[in-house]
Amino acid sequence: MFKKSLTLGVSIILPLTLVIGCSESSDTPSPSTDAVSSPSSGKYDKELTITVSRAILDASTVKDDLEAKMLKEKFNLVFKAEDYSRNDWATKMTLMFSTGDGPEFIPYSRDQWKSVEWMSSGYLRPFELDEIKQKLPNYLKIWSDEEWDTVLKSTRFSDGKLYFLPNKRTIPVQTAWQYRKDLFDKYGLKFPKTPDEMIDTLKTIKDKTGLIPFVVPGNSSSPLWAVSTFFQMFGFPDLLLTWNSYVDPVTKQFYAYPLATDQSRDILIFLNKMYKNGLLMKDFATATADQTNKLIAQGNHVIAQTINDPSYMDGQQKAAAPDVKWAWVDNFDHPSSDPKKTIYKKESYYSFWGPAIKKGTSQEKVDRLLDYLNWAVSDEGQLWYTYGKEGVTYEQKDGVPAFLPTMSTPTQAQGDKLANFGINIGVIGLGGFITPYKSFDETFNKTKLEMSKVIPSKPGYYGPIEPILQLSDADRKKLVGLETTLNGVRDEYWLKFIMGALDPSNDADWKKFMDAANKAGLPEVVKLRTDAYDKANKS
Repeated sequence: MFKKSLTLGVSIILPLTLVIGCSESSDTPSPSTDAVSSPSSGKYDKELTITVSRAILDASTVKDDLEAKMLKEKFNLVFKAEDYSRNDWATKMTLMFSTGDGPEFIPYSRDQWKSVEWMSSGYLRPFELDEIKQKLPNYLKIWSDEEWDTVLKSTRFSDGKLYFLPNKRTIPVQTAWQYRKDLFDKYGLKFPKTPDEMIDTLKTIKDKTGLIPFVVPGNSSSPLWAVSTFFQMFGFPDLLLTWNSYVDPVTKQFYAYPLATDQSRDILIFLNKMYKNGLLMKDFATATADQTNKLIAQGNHVIAQTINDPSYMDGQQKAAAPDVKWAWVDNFDHPSSDPKKTIYKKESYYSFWGPAIKKGTSQEKVDRLLDYLNWAVSDEGQLWYTYGKEGVTYEQKDGVPAFLPTMSTPTQAQGDKLANFGINIGVIGLGGFITPYKSFDETFNKTKLEMSKVIPSKPGYYGPIEPILQLSDADRKKLVGLETTLNGVRDEYWLKFIMGALDPSNDADWKKFMDAANKAGLPEVVKLRTDAYDKANKS
């Protein structure tokens, strides 16, 4: 069906998103038995073909589809996959579901990708709690009782049922500022401690080098994703474009829609200064990953709030800047508009994505999928999805798996990716459903593990909280419709403020925004979200 498989394009964010693949060829030899355990005798005698739909971004040639071989050998499963552009995937899926079609298995569903709409319309099959306990014991083992209680309350639908299996985050603090230490040292600069210092420092680097200091691609869901990395400097969570609401962990105050309140004027004034001084790429709202990767490879981009290892950042720019040296910010400090507060990104227990199954899928196929998913989160499954096949993608060194030198890793940008072996397509692995193998974080995320101990213990550090909301089905549908309109108005006016068509410090211009937001349903959104928050936190 496909001569090439495609992989989710997140190499600039995390080069090791590990996921599901499909068979490229039927005449490839079977894998050796050391790749996976043999299937249970007789249990999987019947081959099952399951239709799968995957959201992808960049093409990646599959040279040897190890994933398809594993599925066949271990579970006698064949995934008949159709891949769609990530930007079109949700629309295509909704259309297929609405016409009675659609895949039986989705390895990766997201709220922002219409999955709530699919739940509401009855397209997805719920995972019953008793079923999870009986069929997915390995999945429940990865959560503490407190974590699972929070995850279930946060991700269940308005009918109280769970329609996808959330992914567990393994590191509570993954993101911190990094910078081109070689340039900062060359010009006698220190990493900025405040937003004003950020602008002055980046202006100096731009004037000295001609480089664009901040280069990040936009996102199809909102052009503001490119600049959301600066939200936390002003007390907002960087995921506010997804959450829309947040809770202040110190005051416990709930903010229903702060991006259309006076709270957001300071950040807009800051972003306007960044844009006016050429510190942001001019087309940040529309740039593609290919465009930004090209600029970064040319040496542009000198600061980043990122989860990447510094050596990976070095690898992106080494050709254009042989002396490049990225580094984490000393003491993990974060520039803030309040000198008494240094805000970090505190990860939630889970990611709002995970596998889902189409309603009406036969019980035989459901049982086979549940067996597969339960294995995938076992130690054996985590090892396989984190490192691939021993001897092909990794080797054991003193009892610890290590990628072969030919492989790309979080610390080495060049080389084969697991996607080239069919293990990085559709987001079922890292970044999706499966937690990394136990040695992975110790090997590649030592700094993040250190950050997770150091940052939360420092005075003045905190992370904004994602609120739990409880909405009826009718209110959810109403809110989705209102926010689609409101978010469009927000994006339109924010871009005008950032790019200088309107002045965020001018009261008359600000009134234009608020009038448009109110007309687009801001009061109704605030009421629906506030009522849903109050309901969830009183129950």
